[in-house]
Amino acid sequence: MPWFSHKSVRRAAGVFGRVAGVSLLMTLAACPSKDKPAAPGDTSQIVAKVNDSEISIHQVQSVLQSQPALIEQLGEAAPGKVLDSLIEQELAAQAARQAGLDSSPRVLQAMELAKREVLARAYQDQLADKIVMPDSEAVNRYYEAHPELFAQRRRYTLQEIIVKGSPEQVKDLKDKVEHLATAEAVNALVSSTGLPHSNRNSIQWAEALPMEILPQLAYLKAGQSLGVVRPDGIVVLTVLATEDAPMTRSVAARPIQAALLATSRREVVSKGMEALRSKAKIQRLGPLAAAASAPSQAAAASAP
Repeated sequence: MPWFSHKSVRRAAGVFGRVAGVSLLMTLAACPSKDKPAAPGDTSQIVAKVNDSEISIHQVQSVLQSQPALIEQLGEAAPGKVLDSLIEQELAAQAARQAGLDSSPRVLQAMELAKREVLARAYQDQLADKIVMPDSEAVNRYYEAHPELFAQRRRYTLQEIIVKGSPEQVKDLKDKVEHLATAEAVNALVSSTGLPHSNRNSIQWAEALPMEILPQLAYLKAGQSLGVVRPDGIVVLTVLATEDAPMTRSVAARPIQAALLATSRREVVSKGMEALRSKAKIQRLGPLAAAASAPSQAAAASAP
């Protein structure tokens, strides 16, 4: 696994090719709302029966909408896989009830926690419903502001060296490697320090790289390096080769809209949760009384 983390805003630029999965999800979304139960005797929405219980297309749709990665990974097979999982869940749930587990204190507590989570999600979704789709002007501004993701998009072949060291050692190494012009010189310098290190090569598309370093990498030539300081050392990224792979404005429009919507959702949910906290009386007790509070992070974590 690469050393960096992937975030939905950046990854949105990479989903433009998954047309089949998106089309499938849109077809499912055209089904009647799961909030409206089928009329008595209407079995058209039932996709499975497990003993005396039924599973509807709306349950399958709900899982797919809450886990869009399934569409990307499985394509047209996703609904069938989800249905198989729901059948397995129903069988296990029926067996649990027969065994009396639905009255177990641990199970009851878990159900209460799940209920709280669902209600919290529903409220945050309600907040996010106020967001409007970004217009073409907003999409154009984003496109122009990030040439490294679109007009000047590249595929990078990188050498990644992870070096452990003190802040002083790291600062000195960063200054030196960023003035070198070849991967061989970088390797020789790192080896001469005697610091513990490991290296690997990888191929990364622009949208898979952290936005805090991508603009800097975009202007490097083959052989040049960038030092990224970490608490325990430094990561030295050396560009071995690049391949231009620009994305046109029309192709980029949909992933840009998705990225802007995701950002707007996080901002709206964060502000909404901060407003709730400002009006609430919150008192921490017991061993966690001194625990730090991070409302904005908590809200962002719960928003996709």
